Amino acid sequence: MRTPFWLLLLFAMAIPCSAASAEGEGAKVYKAAVPSVVWVHSKRDKGLATGSGTLIDKERRLVLTNYHVVEENPTAKVFFAVLRDGQPVAEKDYYIDRARRLSITGKVILYSKKADLALIQLDALPEKIEAVPLATGSPEAGSNTHAIGNAGKSGALFGYIKGTVRAVYQKQWKAEISPRRVLTFDAKVVETDSPTNPGDSGGPLLNDKGELIGVTEGGALNAQLLSTFVDVSEVKKLLESKAVRDLKVEKPVVKEVREKALTVKDEAKLFGPEAIKAADAALAELFKNKVDVMIETYPSGPMEKQEALKAATGDKRTALFREWTHFRMDKLDVTGFGILICSDPKSLYVDLSPDLLKQYPKDFELKVRDAILKGMKDGKPDEGLKAAVQLIVETKPKGK
Repeated sequence: MRTPFWLLLLFAMAIPCSAASAEGEGAKVYKAAVPSVVWVHSKRDKGLATGSGTLIDKERRLVLTNYHVVEENPTAKVFFAVLRDGQPVAEKDYYIDRARRLSITGKVILYSKKADLALIQLDALPEKIEAVPLATGSPEAGSNTHAIGNAGKSGALFGYIKGTVRAVYQKQWKAEISPRRVLTFDAKVVETDSPTNPGDSGGPLLNDKGELIGVTEGGALNAQLLSTFVDVSEVKKLLESKAVRDLKVEKPVVKEVREKALTVKDEAKLFGPEAIKAADAALAELFKNKVDVMIETYPSGPMEKQEALKAATGDKRTALFREWTHFRMDKLDVTGFGILICSDPKSLYVDLSPDLLKQYPKDFELKVRDAILKGMKDGKPDEGLKAAVQLIVETKPKGK
């Protein structure tokens, strides 16, 4: 019997639709889970170890990672993704440059050497963050997997890894976690064809529902597309321990992360409203492009330092204004430019965060200062403000 042409056409049309649906599933899982994935920093005697982790308990602020990521250090720092238009800012330098503002410290409260798992209790959480739910059981061979991690050799964070479950079984294996230090692990694992890399360790393995089914342990060095994940059943054993059960359920401490640009603070009334409006618009665009700028003016110095500022001259006055500028930048969590102007005593200081100096031309902050200073001397402060902001806008930082 010959198959009708319209039926063959229907089958042909169905194939690409199915493929598109499968591609969309990965994007959907990623978008839902990535806000809860972290980049983990753990100090070592001779440097820094980095890995990945997942928030799995919001009330107790618990992040799950590998033992070999944190080892036996009492604390670790984590970075949650900063989202722009629903997608994470992926560049590592963005987080390194803003480490003081974006990192959250936590205590390593429990670990299992045998299963290569560890729990970090964070001091705080970002706003509007949710924990990744645990799957009720282990995945089946042939099912889809979705992993998120921070590969060390990549310049990007929060990378997505698609895979398929090859097998779920009990495994004992050895791993060299540092020179001359080899550990033996023994746990139920999920084996997949995912191409994981060092740095992805500790990150989540998820099913199509966005539930955690495993924790990235590592890829096989002598095999292709063969990666091992610690099964969710081992995670549940860790969570059932007395140390975790005894933790108090608390209202989450929220770490506020500024997601908007600062506006010009003109207490000295040096600039006109139109000049401030134009500058604010430029600062907003700069912030979108990952350049943070603080501009503040004051009629006089802080109450407790007014006499010292007025009495100081030369280098001493410059040092006092540098200290004041740094204080304001720290207060506002500014990693970028700080511009502070005082009317009495007349002073102007422009600072650029030390970790960003290498991204701008030599003495660039002095050029910004001179642009403002020229406007002040010419009796045209609005023009000085416009010139300084334009200079920052037109000068693209290296690597951004």
